[in-house]
Amino acid sequence: MDAKYMNLVERLPLLPITNKTEHRAAKEMILELTRCDGDLSPVEVGYGKVLVQLIKAYESGLVGDFFEGVSGCAALEYLLYEHGMTQAEAAEIAGVSKQNLNDFLKGRRGLPKAARLRLSKQFKLDADIFELARELTSA
Repeated sequence: MDAKYMNLVERLPLLPITNKTEHRAAKEMILELTRCDGDLSPVEVGYGKVLVQLIKAYESGLVGDFFEGVSGCAALEYLLYEHGMTQAEAAEIAGVSKQNLNDFLKGRRGLPKAARLRLSKQFKLDADIFELARELTSA
């Protein structure tokens, strides 16, 4: 096995990330690797790609837990606030009128599947988060 790769694995094994400390260490390792951009061996690049996947898996689990039990309209309202995005910008991304988006945010109507998919891509989340009431979709 490549010595550079083994050094990386000794410093930070490629295992599922289970807590904030491991998450922080993984992100620091990615930053360290990106500073060496162009000077990385193929195995170091591979290590970095796997580490990014482990980080994504951990973060997607956090997001899923964060929005558990939250209505789609409340989730979108929160995301708009956190990203400094206006309803008009979100409506444009979703491909719906500002009125339709406003009605969704007030809980009056759902969003079409295509709109939920566009928003999920924008925010890098599962489209199910944007269901008006998730319990209605599982019935």
